[in-house]
Amino acid sequence: MPAKITEVHPGIYEIFLPLPMRPTIINVYLIDCHGAWALVDTGMNTPDSVATLDDALKQVGIKIEDLDLLIGTHHHVDHFGTSAVIKKRSNATTLLHQFEMERVTRMLTMGPPTASPEAKEFFITHGFPIEQYPLEGMRPMWIGTGAYSPVPQPDKYLADGDVIPIGDRQLEIIWTPGHAPGHCVVYLREEKVLIVGDHLLPKITPHVGLYPSSPSLNPLGDFLNSQIKVQRFDVQLVLPAHGGVYHDHRYRANQLIEHHRYREAEMLDIVKRQPKCAFEVAMEVFGDEERPIFHVMAATFETLAHLEYAVIEGRARKRERDGRTLYQTL
Repeated sequence: MPAKITEVHPGIYEIFLPLPMRPTIINVYLIDCHGAWALVDTGMNTPDSVATLDDALKQVGIKIEDLDLLIGTHHHVDHFGTSAVIKKRSNATTLLHQFEMERVTRMLTMGPPTASPEAKEFFITHGFPIEQYPLEGMRPMWIGTGAYSPVPQPDKYLADGDVIPIGDRQLEIIWTPGHAPGHCVVYLREEKVLIVGDHLLPKITPHVGLYPSSPSLNPLGDFLNSQIKVQRFDVQLVLPAHGGVYHDHRYRANQLIEHHRYREAEMLDIVKRQPKCAFEVAMEVFGDEERPIFHVMAATFETLAHLEYAVIEGRARKRERDGRTLYQTL
């Protein structure tokens, strides 16, 4: 079956690449800059994904070797996993935010942000039952089978407000921390096109969690501020990494803000009755300790992000009891 590639805007192509997990597809974006080619995100480093990318590029008359610029919206394996393959074959200039490269480097050298003694203490503090979910098994689950390694050192780190001239186009970088600390979106100002990675997905709510090695102590606050930030930009076409293209970015940003307001209120209602740790609240909100460890962990640290945000905003307090951090409304 031929690769699916669609011209969604003059000179901008959406390429569907397969993923061996849910969601099963990631959209990456090829930009024809007339004399140069840019690719935003890469897909996961699997033979199927690389072959699909090869086939998609062939349909527009180019090869991976013809790519000049590679931008990663963030470090997650489905977004930047093939970067080393592309870099080796094309020598394309590779760009990623510094926070994202630091997280990849940590994972490849030290394992996931669940692997250190400090992380173990962090888990215990927030009530995560490590006797039920052994953290030592997280490394292969987090990195995947060769899907993260190696990752090329970026030629330049992305920064908020960067304008990258390439061919006859200018790609503007907007830093949108939250889903990942160094998440960035790509804005084509003159064309009013926004390539959003995982920041503004049309159907899925992006995961926002507070993890042991998070550079920010308030990732949910960062995410909400980033949703407000992108609304300042004039956008007519939104190109997400998962789901279909759409047009009203402000409407979707406000939907996501309201979702997290509702989720925070739901959690605060739970801790209004009695103080609880993040894991206990997560099980009431998301349910079922029988789910795989990765899902239970994600639910716990998404809950923690909401509870810490509530503390920072003055709607909750926390205290230590018997080695655990408990949260309660004021």
